Amino acid sequence: MEPDFLATIKLITGEEIIAKVSYMPDDDSLVLENPMEVNSISHQGKSIKVNGFSLNEWIKSTFDQMFILPKTHVVTMTEVEDKRLHMFYDECVSQHITQISSFKDTFEPRKFTREMGSLGSAKDTRKKLEDLYNRS
Repeated sequence: MEPDFLATIKLITGEEIIAKVSYMPDDDSLVLENPMEVNSISHQGKSIKVNGFSLNEWIKSTFDQMFILPKTHVVTMTEVEDKRLHMFYDECVSQHITQISSFKDTFEPRKFTREMGSLGSAKDTRKKLEDLYNRS
């Protein structure tokens, strides 16, 4: 695997992402570390229009930080050389990792107890539901 670098990547799906990228020549694929999706932002004021972008997590349904992307899914890619963009990316990734860590630390699966619901027989429950239906 070749050394990693920060890159902006345009995918065939139209998505634009920024990630630390390493090339795997054996598989002709890229390893993406902490990919962030680029989202356009624009704001129209009274006399000025401001355009910019934000970075959000690329895949929201996982806690993984590394992904393999076949090169066939890439339209174009360029190395990010602007130090300000490096700093912005690093800050966004840092905030994202902090949020994930906080979520993982505070999340505990809920344990169900008898006090959370009522236990009864199917016959009693059927009677209650029929009474409720007849009253409506």
